[in-house]
Amino acid sequence: MIPLTKAQKEIMAEFYGFAPHKVIFNKTERGILWTAASKKATLDLGPIRAKCPALAHQIEKSYGLGGNIQSAVFSECVYAQTLANMMRLDTFTNCLEDRAFLPREISAQLKSNNLVPRYAYSNREKSRMLIQAGGCKGIDSALIAAADPNIYTIEFKEPKAKASEADLPQYQEDGKLRITPSFLEKYPQYERMLTEQKDLNFFEKMGSNEKHFSPESVDIAVTDNYVKKYADVVCTEDKNGYLVMLPANQLSLWADIAGEIRPAGRNHSRAWTPNALKRFIAEKGGNIDDSVVTINKSALSARKERGGNGKISGYKINSLFFVYACNCTDLGDRIRFGLQDVQQLKPTIAGKIYFTKLKYNNVKRYYFEEGER
Repeated sequence: MIPLTKAQKEIMAEFYGFAPHKVIFNKTERGILWTAASKKATLDLGPIRAKCPALAHQIEKSYGLGGNIQSAVFSECVYAQTLANMMRLDTFTNCLEDRAFLPREISAQLKSNNLVPRYAYSNREKSRMLIQAGGCKGIDSALIAAADPNIYTIEFKEPKAKASEADLPQYQEDGKLRITPSFLEKYPQYERMLTEQKDLNFFEKMGSNEKHFSPESVDIAVTDNYVKKYADVVCTEDKNGYLVMLPANQLSLWADIAGEIRPAGRNHSRAWTPNALKRFIAEKGGNIDDSVVTINKSALSARKERGGNGKISGYKINSLFFVYACNCTDLGDRIRFGLQDVQQLKPTIAGKIYFTKLKYNNVKRYYFEEGER
């Protein structure tokens, strides 16, 4: 068993010294709010702001910018506010609007941990703060005492979540998985998973995800992700809706974990395998004349805008290639578009965690009532 670090012992002892708290918006309530926010429905933000000001601000910001808000952002705000409530950090500050709120030494601590402050929860004296933060190289939050050089780093995760997900290197015209030194340098936690699937071909696998990995390789991908991020603990909610804190390097004790390679992730760029693209278009009966494609709509699948309004945003050639509707000329039963307008979805690799059987009392008993770990 991996022993707890000094920081893990301290923050977990404090956490489990408080009475258990249910998260302030449960998963069903968050789902209703997220659906409404995704559709840009009219919401009364007053009660939301009174209960969870960070969440209200995130919704407000998404409406103003016109973008979609991720469900994980809802959970992060709710978990952070619940943790702040437990620790009696009653003063909320939006650091995006009040950048002078944080003392210089705390700002320096956050910067050294690759954290950009978003929201702060503090006591009235500002002697202790929970900083909800962001940054592609950092964790979600940090608990800081102004007079203490120690910093406790916290990651928030939903009960069903990806520990991390990375775009894989672009494959070539043969469709075979590429494992590059630069990728492994950036994401060393995935080396064993990739080695186990070194013969994977994305053109043969498209339409389904690869999920066959050894438990050891997935454990490395999940655990080392948080080691790399320097997270001390992970906060999630148990099956009864209570906030739970776990050591980041012992998640496999409490969660079912799985690995996944997706031939088509969310990110995309201009098609980088033009020969394969032309072959797929030909297989669907499309015609290419001087890099201009004409093809029957019935040979393609429509992509719908997120938010449930049903509007067609594009057309899928297959699960790997699509073209935006705005780049197409509608010819009735057919559409026309340029090859240069076709987008190719990037493959991804991820470690996934499922805390579906987690119970607050079991965790507390394991670490603090059955002897020190």
